[in-house]
Amino acid sequence: MSRRVALLVASAVAAVSAGAGLVMTAGDEAQAAVKVRQIYMSAVEWKGSASVAKEPFPTSALPGGGGYEKFAPGSEEMGGDQTKWAVETYRFDTALVAACVGEKVVLNIFGVNAAHHDINIPDFGKSFRVTRGVLSRVAFKVKKPGLYPIVCITHQPSHRADLLVSSCS
Repeated sequence: MSRRVALLVASAVAAVSAGAGLVMTAGDEAQAAVKVRQIYMSAVEWKGSASVAKEPFPTSALPGGGGYEKFAPGSEEMGGDQTKWAVETYRFDTALVAACVGEKVVLNIFGVNAAHHDINIPDFGKSFRVTRGVLSRVAFKVKKPGLYPIVCITHQPSHRADLLVSSCS
């Protein structure tokens, strides 16, 4: 593991251990309190453009899946303008979220760009749609430590995040 990744993981574990964003929910007195981790994310599109006079249009192929796009000078997307080109990518506004083993995780994802995003969290058997202008929610309980992918099937491979689950003892 690289030093940078190790520091990122250590920081995330420290934040989780400190209880950042933790809400206690009262349950049956016979049961221990269930910890609920509310995580807020947004599905966004990053855009960039350049002048052909300053930067040549890149002709290399992009990975398929809809997560990366580029628009050539003179294209319909550029309104026929021969002087500029553009790129865009879909991302979550954070690439790493964290929780503790035993918590109920509630992901709250707001759709900012694109009509919709079909999200899959395979390790928890969760699939749902995030729509522009809507705060979509999905809940599940985390039972074991690990790093679990959160993937937008609509805009692969760039639109993804990871859920880091730690023991937090």
